[in-house]
Amino acid sequence: MKRLVLSLLVLLGIAGPAQAQVSDIAEPAISVERLWLQPGVGGFVGGQDAQTLEPGSWSYSVLASLMKRPIVLTDLRSGEVVSAPIGRRLGYELAVARGISPRLQLGLALPMAFQDGERLRGIGLSEEFLAPAVLSDLRVHAKLRLQPDAAAALGYGVAMHLGLPTGNERHFAGERGAVLGWMLVAGYRGQSFRVAGNLGLRLRTKEVVLLSPASPHGNELVGTLAGEYILPSWGRPLGLLAEMAQVYGDDSGPSPGELRAGLLAHLRSAQIKAILGIGTTPSQVGSPKWRLALVYHSRRF
Repeated sequence: MKRLVLSLLVLLGIAGPAQAQVSDIAEPAISVERLWLQPGVGGFVGGQDAQTLEPGSWSYSVLASLMKRPIVLTDLRSGEVVSAPIGRRLGYELAVARGISPRLQLGLALPMAFQDGERLRGIGLSEEFLAPAVLSDLRVHAKLRLQPDAAAALGYGVAMHLGLPTGNERHFAGERGAVLGWMLVAGYRGQSFRVAGNLGLRLRTKEVVLLSPASPHGNELVGTLAGEYILPSWGRPLGLLAEMAQVYGDDSGPSPGELRAGLLAHLRSAQIKAILGIGTTPSQVGSPKWRLALVYHSRRF
């Protein structure tokens, strides 16, 4: 969906949709969260390079993210917001990873959230209240480094994840079916900077519906660019982080984007990241008005 419009809701109401359509609309079956932890070495937030954990080593990460209005319904003629299904969402995510071989790592991520908002109340679709606490879809991750030399400045590989429909899709916290994602990952490490680029696909096993059953949402092209510049410091290294994330949905699907910037503190065996995010496509599902995020990442050998 390129715009979520009030006029569409009015037309659906006038047409008198069938009971199956009403049921689909009342159960939106789509997740509004687009910032996911990438289990493993760490360094960035939503982006990742090709580095993998050493065999037998572990890492874990914890994300806390507060975002405003990740989904809004707007009037097509005036552009004014007529409903905010989610006003604010405080999300938490725990991710763990283990190095399996010199080039392969596996990971697991479990998200949840606390939220407030109107859901679909007041617009003639559903008077059900928004659930204040929700679990989101469990994800299983894998990354394979294709670059033979782990110490090389330029690395490349492939990353995959499987999203399982364990979340509360009726309240914008999950998908209706499993989602398979894969992407090409590449990164370059210099003395005082790092950059990474990711490009891939998210393939839904079941199309999802937000408003109109005639316009289901299917597969997506996803991409992220990320970079860090290490600042001169008296103590442990401090870095400036920047990320640009963009999703391109199919003909009827949302295409949210987000810019993120912040600080990264490198500790002895851990990292702390503080991030500010701004949605670049505010009319798209999953593009928040703003986001504040904190990440703690630790490695154990």
